[in-house]
Amino acid sequence: MEAWHVARTMRVLELLAYAPLSVPQLAEALGANPRTVRRVVGQLVEEEYLVRGAGPRWRYRPTMRLVALAGQTLNNSTLIRHARPYVALAHERTDAIAELLMPSYQSVLCVLRCGTDGEVIGPAVQQVVPAHCCAGGKVLLARRDRWRDSVLATTLERRADQTITDPLSLRRELEAVRADGYAIQTGEAAGMSAAAAPIVDAGETVAALQVHGIGLDHYAARLVVRSARELSETLAVERDA
Repeated sequence: MEAWHVARTMRVLELLAYAPLSVPQLAEALGANPRTVRRVVGQLVEEEYLVRGAGPRWRYRPTMRLVALAGQTLNNSTLIRHARPYVALAHERTDAIAELLMPSYQSVLCVLRCGTDGEVIGPAVQQVVPAHCCAGGKVLLARRDRWRDSVLATTLERRADQTITDPLSLRRELEAVRADGYAIQTGEAAGMSAAAAPIVDAGETVAALQVHGIGLDHYAARLVVRSARELSETLAVERDA
C-alpha cells in the first residue's frame, strides 16, 4: 500500500509539472478517488513541494523546491556525466543538432543538446516534445512497455499532417522501430527530420540519442546507432567497475 501511495504521489507531481490542476482534475487524470488525491496534495503543500493558486477552483503548481530536486538529480546523474562526449560525437558524425532525450509522462525531455557550434549545453530541461511524434520518443516508446501503454491510452496530439494519432497505427510503427533498432522522423513535427537510437543501461532503455536537421536518412540513423551503442557500452563498464 505504501508503494502505491509513493507512485501516486510521483504521478501527481509529474502531472502538475505540465500545468496547474485542481484536485478533481488530478483525480480524473489518475483515475483515483478525489479524497485520496486531496490527502496527497495536502501533504505536498505542507512539505512545500506544491503551492495553491487563487480562484474559484483551487489549482496547484510545483514550487522551486521541486525544480531544485530535478536540477540536482540531473547534475549528479551518471548517464548525464558520460553522455556529454557522445552527444558531441553524434553531432560531429552527422553534422546535425544532437540531443539526449529522456521520457516524462506523455513527452520527452531534452536534457543535453549540441548545436551547430559544437558546444554541448546542459544538463537542463531545454525542450519538451510529445513522445509520439519525434524519433527519440518513438525509440523510447518502443522499448518501455508500461510507458508506451499509458501514452497510447491518451489522446495523441496532431503536430503536422503526417503525425500518427491512431494508437493502433502507432503501435505497429513502434514494433518496427524496436525491430530496426532506431527510428526516423520525417515531417511529423513542424517539417523536421530526425533519427534516434536507444541508450541502454542494465538492460533498460533509459534515454534516446537523437539528431535532427534537414534530409536525415537511414545512413544518419546508423551513425546515431553507433554513438548510442558506444555510450551504452561506457555505462556498462561504469556499472561493472
